Amino acid sequence: MSKGRCLTVLVLVCFLAGCGTPRAKPEKPPLPEPVDVALAIFQDTDEALPRLNLSITVFDVESEIESSVYSSKAQVSSVERRFLPSMLKETLDRAGYWGAVRVMPQTDLNSEINVTGTILFSDGVELRLHVRAVDATGWVWLDRIYYDVTSDLDYSTDPNYRIDPFQDMYNLVSNDLSESLDSFTKLDRERLLNIATLKYARELSPETFGRYLSEDAGVTNLNGLPSKNDPLFERVQRIRESEYLFADSVDQHYESLHKQIGPTYAWWRYYSYELIEGNRRLTQIDATRGATRGSWYSMERVYKTYKESKMNEDALRELTNSFDRETEPTVADLAGSVVRLTGTLDRQYEEWRRLLRELYRDETGY
Repeated sequence: MSKGRCLTVLVLVCFLAGCGTPRAKPEKPPLPEPVDVALAIFQDTDEALPRLNLSITVFDVESEIESSVYSSKAQVSSVERRFLPSMLKETLDRAGYWGAVRVMPQTDLNSEINVTGTILFSDGVELRLHVRAVDATGWVWLDRIYYDVTSDLDYSTDPNYRIDPFQDMYNLVSNDLSESLDSFTKLDRERLLNIATLKYARELSPETFGRYLSEDAGVTNLNGLPSKNDPLFERVQRIRESEYLFADSVDQHYESLHKQIGPTYAWWRYYSYELIEGNRRLTQIDATRGATRGSWYSMERVYKTYKESKMNEDALRELTNSFDRETEPTVADLAGSVVRLTGTLDRQYEEWRRLLRELYRDETGY
């Protein structure tokens, strides 16, 4: 081999070593057979049962999340923390057992059940999520770590990568939530709906509605209900209807982001998978063979994959930054008045909560 050729090989090997330490391919953990969401575990078909609303808060990211390949993984994590909740929302919507399912920037005070999640690890090969669901009473429906590993088959069966390779994980979350829902009678659901409504009312006016609820070891109990013709309670219900419309608008913003970044994120994840698998295969080459033709082409392929994944990573960052800068204003009806909110969704949500409290005080004097 010529000196120039040899030098090129050494430089490329050093470059790839800097991308991350190759690791052995993890074993796929034993998981129960995924249940089709259309045939999920929830069996109650009584149409008279009240539907419960469920909100998914934008996910957190583990503060010390490791990146075995990219030094700038935090940039992609900014996309994932908003993209993955949307995937879970789509799965829960298809299940058909819930009322409104929404993605929100913060805990939704207007929802019967709030789902939060933390991305513990994600690199295109592995995905680990800590998912927690708590209802308005404080009862924990779900608190579990979900783990899945992809394979060549997950990517090769869908040439455009439109099918999420971790869809079976979202199915498991959906089925676990449905199993908890199955244990709720009609009376249980009505009690949860009443508590959620009164917690919302208490947020607007603790002096007026605090007496209807009590806390015991982190669990909220129902002490009573206001009369149906209570004018203060009627105002709360009217404001709450405006809140539903606002939440729908925010959810549509996240749906828009999901559609924008979905294709680019899918390609980035595939290239990440290819790069990690390429590095793993390189480590299996017999060191005594040296820079043979086979190893040279393997390294060349890994380098090409790195460049492609890096370009998609940059595109994801641009899309996310653009979305943050150009989030469309949310126009909502607040008790007959049109309100226009601007800025990031977090900022819009905080401003909306402030306007609701001001409106209630102005109308009632409390």
